[in-house]
Amino acid sequence: MSMGDRFAIPKSISKTAIDSLHAKLSAVDAGWLSSTCSNSSSCCLDGYTQLLEQIHDGIDGPPSRRRRQTPLVNAGYAARMAVMPFLLEEWIDSTISQLEKVEGINVVVLGCGLDAIGLWSRNVLDDAFKKYHGHAGNNQSPRLKVVEVDAWENCMLKQHALERSGMLQSRQMFNTEDDNAKESSFCVLVEGTINKATVTDDLSEYHLIAMDFRDICKDSSLLKKALDSTGFDPLQPTIILSELVLAYIGYESTNAILQTMAKDLLCGNERSMFVCLEPMLPTQTGQQHDSTNTKQLLSVKESYARDYANQFLGKLNRGTGSCSGADDDAFHPLGSNLDAIIARFIYFGFSMSNLDAVALRKAVAKVPRRLRAKEPFDEHAALSLNLDCYAVVCAFGDRTNDSNLGGLLPWLVQSLHNSSSTIKITAIADSSQDTLVGDLYSRIYAHLYNKYPAIRKMVKSALKTDLLADSTDDSSAIQNRFRAKGGGFWIALDVESSEIVGCVGVRPCKIKECDDEDDKGKPMSGCSVVEYEVQRLAVDETHRGKGIGKRLLNAVYEYSLQQGSVVLNDMRTVKKKRKGVSVKLLAVTPEVLVNANNLYNAFGFTKEESFEGGLTMNVYCKTCYKSR
Repeated sequence: MSMGDRFAIPKSISKTAIDSLHAKLSAVDAGWLSSTCSNSSSCCLDGYTQLLEQIHDGIDGPPSRRRRQTPLVNAGYAARMAVMPFLLEEWIDSTISQLEKVEGINVVVLGCGLDAIGLWSRNVLDDAFKKYHGHAGNNQSPRLKVVEVDAWENCMLKQHALERSGMLQSRQMFNTEDDNAKESSFCVLVEGTINKATVTDDLSEYHLIAMDFRDICKDSSLLKKALDSTGFDPLQPTIILSELVLAYIGYESTNAILQTMAKDLLCGNERSMFVCLEPMLPTQTGQQHDSTNTKQLLSVKESYARDYANQFLGKLNRGTGSCSGADDDAFHPLGSNLDAIIARFIYFGFSMSNLDAVALRKAVAKVPRRLRAKEPFDEHAALSLNLDCYAVVCAFGDRTNDSNLGGLLPWLVQSLHNSSSTIKITAIADSSQDTLVGDLYSRIYAHLYNKYPAIRKMVKSALKTDLLADSTDDSSAIQNRFRAKGGGFWIALDVESSEIVGCVGVRPCKIKECDDEDDKGKPMSGCSVVEYEVQRLAVDETHRGKGIGKRLLNAVYEYSLQQGSVVLNDMRTVKKKRKGVSVKLLAVTPEVLVNANNLYNAFGFTKEESFEGGLTMNVYCKTCYKSR
């Protein structure tokens, strides 16, 4: 097998690299990104678009004419160009402004195609350095390592375009006669330096790696090995960009990439960030909606998303002779909604506090770079529906100390000013906190004791068992009990008064192997399931309405996903034939506790049943994560 065959990807996918380049230039030609705003440096994309034009002009063959797209396509690509470059600019600006001396930064682009964002990062870095230090030169500006990764065919095309246009001084790393290289799962096709203003920039390392992302499901360390081969240092500030890549490489390969990001590439570095822009669509594609089926009524948004998902799959199958939906691995959106995407990231190793996901429509509305058509445009509703079919996900190595998060992610500005900002959600740690939890739990239900004796009994039972403060040392007896059963316990602590104003526990209640379920709850193929139960959820009455209950549930939600991942991976290792996995949260609460019932409903739980036990008890369930 030749190297070209080894790294070849379907023509329907490789063609998207050229299509995307033409579409972005079409959006520029149509004037969608030429508007100005108050912060001109943040809005100007001239350098980026000029690089796109140079790449276009450098493609082999006779000069091709610009392909003008429809206004709706132009608007969609303009939205992507408004957000992804903005995040790169803001991340570099934030990194340079907060660190007095940055020796170097890494910019990694997955599925780079013919885009210019990696090359453009040199301009952005110099502008940021000049902004904060007054000058930018070879002796002062930090070193930049740009690593771009894509399939063989796209890398060859990009290499020729860069060299023909004079944008790159490079030498070919791959020797076609090298038998060892032929057997490699990746190769550094190009290593060179970026030319800037016809002068080679010795501070810019550029690497172009040919690799089939679909092979990562066979070797989860493949991406790390490829980056390591370039001298990549994950301890340096790093941004990794991915635009419409993960949906095309297979479900398991995407999972492996997410795991590599969380454990190896970002690895707790507070200055590192992974940004991906991916389709957010129903996972079951290839089936047309039956409008005559009254049991399957869809909203306009849901119907559009389903049809749009089928368009993606149809594009992939175009010219292959396949019927719609023939290839189950051809197209896998990152998730069907933002909650599903966040859950998937957490399941594969990210912390909820280090994640943000937003629909592209909301993101583009908040960035300074406004979209204004200079061509006739009357498809605003269709554009809104289209942008809601994409998610922008930002995952950080560690953002707990990032004071500039509102500038980096402008759609978060309002949430940063939380009225309960003095409340910290933390694991219960010592015996003194055990006593305070017991006082809280008995106090908040005291007004119900006379009317509902069953609640008095429930509280007394809890204080004599899980919430018993009987530690013989300084450790938390409550935490020890929950951990001994595979769970955990958290408190809402007022950092100013040291008062405990809320608590919650979780423990596994059922680990089983059973039939999987489809979206309607009907059994399908084999599946491994772990169920966790929320217990002892309580919030002080004087602190309700501040989102503390939701934050406590977030803690058990994240814990259940992360621990469930460990348990289920062990089960799949032992019984490899069972492919499906599922993590669920259960909660049982008295119906008379209206606030608790409302909280579970608002958090996405569904009431499954009710039973009598001295008073009516409601059983809630939430599927946190379910693999395909």
